[in-house]
Amino acid sequence: MTEEVTYANLKFENSHELDNITKREDTKEKGPPTSSRSSWPVVLILFTLCLTLLTALVALAVLFFQIHKDYRTQLRDLNMTKNELQANFSNMLQTIGNQLCLDGESKLKNNGQNCVLCPANWKWEGNDMCYYHSEEKESSEQSHQFCSSQNSTLLLIKEAAKLELVKKFPRRIYWLGLTFRAEQKEWYWVDNTALTEEQKSWANNLNSLQPCAYFYYEFVYSMSCREKLYYVCEKPAIQLHRGNNHWQEDWFVKLK
Repeated sequence: MTEEVTYANLKFENSHELDNITKREDTKEKGPPTSSRSSWPVVLILFTLCLTLLTALVALAVLFFQIHKDYRTQLRDLNMTKNELQANFSNMLQTIGNQLCLDGESKLKNNGQNCVLCPANWKWEGNDMCYYHSEEKESSEQSHQFCSSQNSTLLLIKEAAKLELVKKFPRRIYWLGLTFRAEQKEWYWVDNTALTEEQKSWANNLNSLQPCAYFYYEFVYSMSCREKLYYVCEKPAIQLHRGNNHWQEDWFVKLK
């Protein structure tokens, strides 16, 4: 009995040692974990992206500073050009004022400290407008086109004072910048203002069947737009004023 028990115990102890040896060998065979190796491609991709973004930021910064430098250069050149143009215009204005307003025609308005200038072949008739009198007859549309090409409009008679002035024009039949608009059923001037009740007092001979207005002596009439008549163009005159600037007298464009 005693011998059998001893054998059994020895067998159990040996099996336990064998298990320990097997576990140790298994541990050695597994080796180090593979997670650190698999993370290297991700690290490389992130590093590449960061480097690319950094390069792009540097390029944008260089581009920004270059554009800013070019903008300042262009702005400086524009300021120099503006100053040169202003100086040339001022010199030209002084020459015009001295020759035309002081040494020019005596009939210029307020000759001396103030004067009114009109383009060549245009006349100053006593107010703040310049007038061009045609020497040939044209249709209403052709007359309008010519005036527009001169940055002007066909004659407008919108005030009683203007009516008195136009009465002094050579006695001819002139097209007016006044037409009948069928859609609105009203007469309109070329500046898109409607004929007023006051204006109708000297334009009471209008006929909507003849949609283009003309002026003769004291009154406004209408006829077919295809007829050919004389015409008058008008536009604001250049008004010069002589005043003090930096302790000397210079000519300035007088604004309304």
